[in-house]
Amino acid sequence: MAEQVLPQALYLSNMRKAVKIRERTPEDIFKPTNGIIHHFKTMHRYTLEMFRTCQFCPQFREIIHKALIDRNIQATLESQKKLNWCREVRKLVALKTNGDGNCLMHATSQYMWGVQDTDLVLRKVLFSTLKETDTRNFKFRWQLESLKSQEFVETGLCYDTRNWNDEWDNLIKMASTDTPMARSGLQYNSLEEIHIFVLCNILRRPIIVISDKMLRSLESGSNFAPLKVGGIYLPLHWPAQECYRYPIVLGYDSHHFVPLVTLKDSGPEIRAVPLVNRDRGRFEDLKVHFLTDPENEMKEKLLKEYLMVIEIPVQGWDHGTTHLINAAKLDEANLPKEINLVDDYFELVQHEYKKWQENSEQGRREGHAQNPMEPSLPQLSLMDVKCETPNCPFFMSVNTQPLCHECSERRQKNQNKLPKLNSKPGPEGLPGMALGASRGEAYEPLAWNPEESTGGPHSAPPTAPSPFLFSETTAMKCRSPGCPFTLNVQHNGFCERCHNARQLHASHAPDHTRHLHPGKCQACLQDVTRTFNGICSTCFKRTTAEATSSLSTSLPPSCHQRSKSDPSQLIRSPSPHSCHRAGNDAPAGCLSQAARTPGDRTGTSKCRKAGCVYFGTPENKGFCTLLHQVQNERLVKFCRCLRESQSHSVQVPEHHSVPGEGMRHPWKHHV
Repeated sequence: MAEQVLPQALYLSNMRKAVKIRERTPEDIFKPTNGIIHHFKTMHRYTLEMFRTCQFCPQFREIIHKALIDRNIQATLESQKKLNWCREVRKLVALKTNGDGNCLMHATSQYMWGVQDTDLVLRKVLFSTLKETDTRNFKFRWQLESLKSQEFVETGLCYDTRNWNDEWDNLIKMASTDTPMARSGLQYNSLEEIHIFVLCNILRRPIIVISDKMLRSLESGSNFAPLKVGGIYLPLHWPAQECYRYPIVLGYDSHHFVPLVTLKDSGPEIRAVPLVNRDRGRFEDLKVHFLTDPENEMKEKLLKEYLMVIEIPVQGWDHGTTHLINAAKLDEANLPKEINLVDDYFELVQHEYKKWQENSEQGRREGHAQNPMEPSLPQLSLMDVKCETPNCPFFMSVNTQPLCHECSERRQKNQNKLPKLNSKPGPEGLPGMALGASRGEAYEPLAWNPEESTGGPHSAPPTAPSPFLFSETTAMKCRSPGCPFTLNVQHNGFCERCHNARQLHASHAPDHTRHLHPGKCQACLQDVTRTFNGICSTCFKRTTAEATSSLSTSLPPSCHQRSKSDPSQLIRSPSPHSCHRAGNDAPAGCLSQAARTPGDRTGTSKCRKAGCVYFGTPENKGFCTLLHQVQNERLVKFCRCLRESQSHSVQVPEHHSVPGEGMRHPWKHHV
């Protein structure tokens, strides 16, 4: 199954690239000896973007999200209106990170490079910075932030120098990697806000944490304590021109950090993150952490220096109002190909998706074979677009587009794997499944066969062919009316399917007791969508063919003579063979050609036209179907010219009679 095969992390898609990233990362760290903070030289500028998943079906999209996305944190932050509340900016998705106490470093590393900090590169450089460099500025900012916190203000807590030093030493120990077991039972001690501030200075890149403002109960949702971690962390120990101004965006909930990354090419929305929260009918600016009092007075200026701040319009709380809010532009994917894990994971996903589709389709077919009455799951993925197969009445599916499920199955199967015809109604009992599936030659029908109905017994007569099939493009086609497949000379001009169907019909006696109704041809008794004087187009063509054997001589001398195949003549003087009789009175010429028994072909021989390799039929007066259709088209052209000449009162010679069957468009009764 795809759930088991799809990797649960990006780095598992290409271990070589992951190793290359882990080798480059520590080599990029610069540790000055003059007391300046340790920092990265170039690798802090990289940014990861996730691929889009909307092109996959919902079932497989769920598999991808289950493998990579932290849906709990995503749903929590979105429900609290902290994440993805602004429609003008691109959506952010939360990637999974390990919950071992080092999730802050895992999330930061994954946002930039796509790998987690399993080698503790970021944690080690954080610890070495706090231990080996001058941290007096960090300590001063931390003390100032603590004094402004709610714990100190509301309780009146007052620290002396020894208390401050002990607390600072404890913060340094928390960043160590040598702790055998953290106080919380995790592998490493959880980190706090000051560690985020030091980390953003190591990276020389701002960090924005999206979080709720209160720690809430999982059961009741009541507030436990205020959360101070959310907000903006600027690398204030560096000049703004030496920093990378695109921020790292992290999410925080339930004591856990996750990277919040954008989706590649997800739409026209702005690639940015709002610098405000929408809460209680107003917009509240995100807190900027660890500012001194002078810096707090120039907060807006600092934000524009360290971030690429833009203004975006958003809908206000009142109807029809618009507000301009500040947002920080986000970087696009810029990882070099040799260390880009997203591309490899996406290729793997596409490969697994193809396998998943094949397995799902195979399982669906096996399920139908075991329980034919069970509904088909792929029917739920139908699209409102017709299948591209000519004459196919079904719609394409999300998984099989541009074909429907039936045509897709037939195209993928070779000759020896074609199933037998299923007479079950509905899409599973599909017309077009070959009866002659035991032949050795290749058989891959690429067009829908309109002559077989979707339900009923195998002996049911074929449906009326579509008129557009009677054209010059039907050369080398089967003799059966409306059959789009190529003929087989060994089967007397029929295709494999129609030949087997005729053999099958030969074993069944014709049923003349069926009740006639307006939706059936009164001659061949088949279901049709359109009738002409109660008969289908095929029987009408044979009727008009018999009428063309002689010309009418009863017209007054003032009018020019017309062929009996003219629609106006057919209306005025119906042919005695007009197929209005039913049962045993129905003439043999009205029977569908595909429904005849082998005994009906006793007089079949080569076409009367010299040099023609096809077979003639009694209905076509010894001509083959192809030549007969050509003659029909000529007759249509002649009748059209005849009508035009009538409208202009132009006399037409009486000797213009065209041999052949009735017209191509017999439903045009009026001249």
